[in-house]
Amino acid sequence: MNSESPDWRRNLHVLSVANLLCSVGFSAAWPFLPLVIRGLGVHENLEAWVGHMLLPFYVIGFFVSPIWGGIADHYGRKPMVLRAMLGMGTMMLILPFATTPLWFAALFMLVALFNGFNPAVMTLLAGTTPAASMGRAMSFAQTGTLVGQTLGPALGALLAATLTHHHWIFWMSGGLLLTGGSLVAALVREKHQVPAGAWRLQWMGSLRALLAAPSMRLLYLLCFVFSMLWHGSIPIITIFTLQLIEAHPEAASGYSEGIWVGAMAMGLAVASIIALTVGGRLLDRHGAGRVLAFTTAAAAITHVPLLLLDTPLALVLSRIAFGLSVAMMQPALFRAIKDVAPAGMDGRAISYASSFQMIGMGLAPFLAGIIGPAFGLRTYFALTIVLALLGLTLWMRAQYRMHIR
Repeated sequence: MNSESPDWRRNLHVLSVANLLCSVGFSAAWPFLPLVIRGLGVHENLEAWVGHMLLPFYVIGFFVSPIWGGIADHYGRKPMVLRAMLGMGTMMLILPFATTPLWFAALFMLVALFNGFNPAVMTLLAGTTPAASMGRAMSFAQTGTLVGQTLGPALGALLAATLTHHHWIFWMSGGLLLTGGSLVAALVREKHQVPAGAWRLQWMGSLRALLAAPSMRLLYLLCFVFSMLWHGSIPIITIFTLQLIEAHPEAASGYSEGIWVGAMAMGLAVASIIALTVGGRLLDRHGAGRVLAFTTAAAAITHVPLLLLDTPLALVLSRIAFGLSVAMMQPALFRAIKDVAPAGMDGRAISYASSFQMIGMGLAPFLAGIIGPAFGLRTYFALTIVLALLGLTLWMRAQYRMHIR
């Protein structure tokens, strides 16, 4: 149930700025994770190392995110935003003290316990924003995230070119996350009415209730598909970039690996910002169903060039096309999930969506780490196209059945 807050406009602007700061911090380090691991001494089977590190990271997130969502529904959404931003920021300050890949992986798991500032922000907005402004509000907040994802890789590329150890980038990341959390603590207001009775952990019970809602199973599947193609592909694209440069060094035009990795992430983020500036109104006007159909189809189509291209520049252009056509999938998913969630369970519904996304984020590099060394990353990209087409087929069939009733 939406409990519209009189402070929703201020909340929107503060949360968007906080999302911006946190996204700068997170994306300054995240695309460079393979370089960080390589800098700690891993020079063979880099795909496997990245995949085996990210899968448990997101499995942890899968299990703890619904717990945070249940706490949000009972005690309020703002504490969960603070938990994510301040918790992740603190843990990231610890990461640079790792001196070996195994120590880095162990400390990296601590970040997973608090992961999820963007879903927490979206849940808070969903609980305080008028329904008529929901699409624009979520797109605006998501734009703050994507602006951060544009600035972050540029800052990360600069630091990667100057720092002796790439994992020192996490000090700057932690500081920005803590700054975003401090802004939310000081300026965001939430009027939350605590439900009667004590909060109880009901991980599977809440999931069963949500899966009984119309289309919720399919929406969670699309969340999984989106995260594999979007968030999960970030370290994979970095490794693919390194492979293209190694295979065709003349195509790098004299630019360093860090510059090209930053360009990939920036191209995706800038294109996404452009798409979201107009996408919010389209979502409010045409509804989540049509937007999800278009973006899922576009996700499959824009992955086809990955099977053919052989230069870093062509890869940047393909990422731009992907960002322009698929950026609205996340806001559309959150809007659709809120629309079908049972009353009083919207926070848990979005948190479970985040859990399924985290599985996609972790499973993508894990599978790439298995498929890549054996068959090449292009084979992995072909499988993701098939997955997107499967999601599109199921969604279109569900929409057709609803239409003819």
